[in-house]
Amino acid sequence: MAQQDTLMKALTKSLSGGALEAVAVYGVELTDPLPTELPANTLRIDMAWRMQDGRLFHLEFQSNRETDLHRFLEYDVRLARHHRTKIRTLVLYHAEVTQAPDELDIGTAQYRVENVFLSDQNGDAVLDEVTRHLQADKWQPEDRLRLALAMSMDLRDRERAFERVLELVPKVPDEAERDLVVAALLALGDREYSLAERERLRKELSQVSRIAQELYEEGREEGEAKKAAATARAMLTDGLDIERIARYTGLSVEEVERLRKELSN
Repeated sequence: MAQQDTLMKALTKSLSGGALEAVAVYGVELTDPLPTELPANTLRIDMAWRMQDGRLFHLEFQSNRETDLHRFLEYDVRLARHHRTKIRTLVLYHAEVTQAPDELDIGTAQYRVENVFLSDQNGDAVLDEVTRHLQADKWQPEDRLRLALAMSMDLRDRERAFERVLELVPKVPDEAERDLVVAALLALGDREYSLAERERLRKELSQVSRIAQELYEEGREEGEAKKAAATARAMLTDGLDIERIARYTGLSVEEVERLRKELSN
């Protein structure tokens, strides 16, 4: 949880300073990330922040076309009710989506979002631009988002683009800036990768970024804990005693006892 908080704080900086101008979104300066679980139910938005001007910035990343905006309207109504301020909602669409509604008229009110279609951007050309900026020592805040979203854009060769992203991230000149790039990559672009690609991405980025290293270690520890718990459940089912299970799995006696109670319920 602490690592995720660190990731969101870094993403706040990563998307500020003009970075969103890479996708033609202007005037966004973020200050603090907001909880994504909305009150009065378990609706969960993708991401939201408070902006410098006091409004909220609500970001959704969509791989599929949103058909009627009713879902986003409900999100924003709850955000507005809770925070009592205006909201700017941006929907980022994966390259497979080329059009989607941006307005909803419910009679008593009109609702509007800003759509950005990554199909309009050539991912190969974007990576070329990042490469030129790195070579000329002219890195820009927009380059963070270009690297983070390139895999969601229109591409000739997806495998080659993935390799280019892995090659370019370590070349970002400043460690703090590199962390901002990685934060955007992991928070926005991570869902675009296969399981194998995601594992490789996190492993290789952990060698060049503190944030990626923390998240990689957290994920590995979580995986080991789940494996130990699964082994303990199997051993409990076979009737082994709690002390022996704790010794074999590395779990505490208390943890094994808790698993035993879960199985008996």
